[in-house]
Amino acid sequence: MHQQTSRRTDLCSRILLWCFILALGSSFSCGGGSGSGGGGATDKGGDSAQDNPTAGTWQQISIEQISASGLLIPNVKTKLAGNNQLHIVYFTDSQETAGDYTINHSLWDMEAESRISHESVVDVDNCRTLSLAIAQDNIPIVAYQGGAVREGGSEQQSDVMVSVMQDGTWTEYTGGIGFVERNPVFQDGLAGKFVSAAVDAQGDIHLCYQFFYEGIDAMNFNYPDLLYVEKDWSSLGTAGTEETVEGNVYNPNGTASEQNRVGAYNAIVLDENGDPVIFYYADLSPNSSNPDTKGLRVAYRASGAWQSEWVDTGFEVGDISCALDMNGNPCVAYYVESQYTDSHGITHEKCLKYASKISSTWTTTIVDESTICGKYCSLAFAVSGNPAIAYYSMQNISGSLVLNDLKMASSNGTSWSSEVVASTGDIGNYNTLWFDGSGKAYICSYSNTDHTIYLFCK
Repeated sequence: MHQQTSRRTDLCSRILLWCFILALGSSFSCGGGSGSGGGGATDKGGDSAQDNPTAGTWQQISIEQISASGLLIPNVKTKLAGNNQLHIVYFTDSQETAGDYTINHSLWDMEAESRISHESVVDVDNCRTLSLAIAQDNIPIVAYQGGAVREGGSEQQSDVMVSVMQDGTWTEYTGGIGFVERNPVFQDGLAGKFVSAAVDAQGDIHLCYQFFYEGIDAMNFNYPDLLYVEKDWSSLGTAGTEETVEGNVYNPNGTASEQNRVGAYNAIVLDENGDPVIFYYADLSPNSSNPDTKGLRVAYRASGAWQSEWVDTGFEVGDISCALDMNGNPCVAYYVESQYTDSHGITHEKCLKYASKISSTWTTTIVDESTICGKYCSLAFAVSGNPAIAYYSMQNISGSLVLNDLKMASSNGTSWSSEVVASTGDIGNYNTLWFDGSGKAYICSYSNTDHTIYLFCK
């Protein structure tokens, strides 16, 4: 046991040693530390992160190069299991069916720094969304859009599916189909453009997903709903009850009395009681110019009932990552994709924000607006209990300089500071951030330049 602990502690030191031995041109390289409202929320724009180019040196190791071409969106997702093994899932072009995509699963040994296994999970006709969760006994669960091909104006696989590794084999189950009771002919629709999954202590799978009413009616694509279903671990083959978290309101004759757009970039976390908390982008008045009807929204489920509230309003959201802090409070990092004006009359655009709910009040903070940044954000908490966020920095403020850098912002409890983790090529896509027990930070990130999944450590 002591020997294994020492090996984990010395991971970064050995990676750094290999960097000197292998020198330039190797698969391993030393990462740079060089820089190149609503809902009672309060903006603290003055706490925006300041770049710290001398924050330290990140070590970098190449985990896996993937096959990427054409319209492929790799959608890399990673999760560290309790046995110190890293699960990685991603899309590649299918080798079996032209135009389709394969979901891949790789297992990486954090101690030996080597791949343990790789296998194909399933082929689907899209690479739109992917979510990864780890169940009891370190069993990986993958959620995605697949299943049956629906009839109508958009014929494609249109169900929310989950694949579970059981006894060394991937088994696929239906998560949700977007059942529509009011349509007696086409009682299903396009479900799963955005999917997020979590697993509770009993192994039950919690799924949230965006749903476009009736795949037969492409006009309804403008007004998606957010749905939720819980799959019982002991009977995964049994259909779960689909619940509407938030969505459109329809009259008995099928006409809409209230239309909205909800559910994009949804992210789910389970609270201390095992109840789901879902963050998502919402536009509750899509035909109105009122900025206060769109923004970041959160929904809670208690005793089978859903309640939603605003976290922050006035803009479009382009990415979301959520987690509980050490006190069990829901917290969220999010990418502000559009321009907005705060309560002080200051204009912000394309920046990274963070929000936390203490008692009944949401407090929002601008983390970084030094560049156009915030996409592929990943929120985690350091051993100190302070939040940190890995994210993608795209351009300078004027848009005259392309950056495509991986950054990390850290809070000391009062203010935020940021640093460039890596800047070679187009790095910083599909990030996952976590900390080990000794306080070391790890980021798994994807490079669009060489189509490689990298692990960064400091």
